[in-house]
Parts: sequence; structure tokens; C-alpha cells
Amino acid sequence: MYPLSKQETFTTNVDQLEEISLEAGTAYRALRKAIDSYGPLDDKQRHLCLLAGFAATRNEGGFRVHCIRAKQAGASLAEVEQTVLLMLGTSLGVAPVIEALQWVRDELT
Repeated sequence: MYPLSKQETFTTNVDQLEEISLEAGTAYRALRKAIDSYGPLDDKQRHLCLLAGFAATRNEGGFRVHCIRAKQAGASLAEVEQTVLLMLGTSLGVAPVIEALQWVRDELT
């Protein structure tokens, strides 16, 4: 359907949810689709916002998926890196920011 990550093996959290309950996973995907279609943010802006949230919660899987999606939506490496760096001193300390920046480099370089 879409590239998830450059990682050799990768299963999303939603894929795992669907393995437990297909109905719950399907409902979650429908909710995300409804949220994506609401409001004025374009694809790139939405994916950059999601990256900030995934970085703040240290959700590596979600972060990697949305790195790829942000790039597909037109985000540059510099825009993705700045999104992560904005978390420094607000929601994250140095170590998690460096960790997220490594995820960026793994996925986008």
C-alpha cells in the first residue's frame, strides 16, 4: 500500500491491533481517515505534526512511518529535522531528540 520504513521488517501498531481485533483496527483506521480529512492542514503539515507527537512519546514505529509519509508529502530533510529539534527543551531532552534524529537519518538519508 505504501512504504512504511526502510527497515527490513516492520509492523505498524495498527497492524498489530488488527491482528488482535480486526474490527478495532478497521475502526481506528476509519477514525484516522476522518481526522485527516477534517480541517485545513495539508498532508505535509499533518505528517510533521504527527512526527512531533511521535517523537515526544518516543514511538519509533509511528515516527518512522510518518517520516516516510512526510517526505512523500513534500517535506524536506531539513523540515523533518527542525520538527524534531523544536521538541528540544519543550517536550524532550537531548537524548530523545538525538534518538529521533537518528530515526530521521535512517529513514530519509
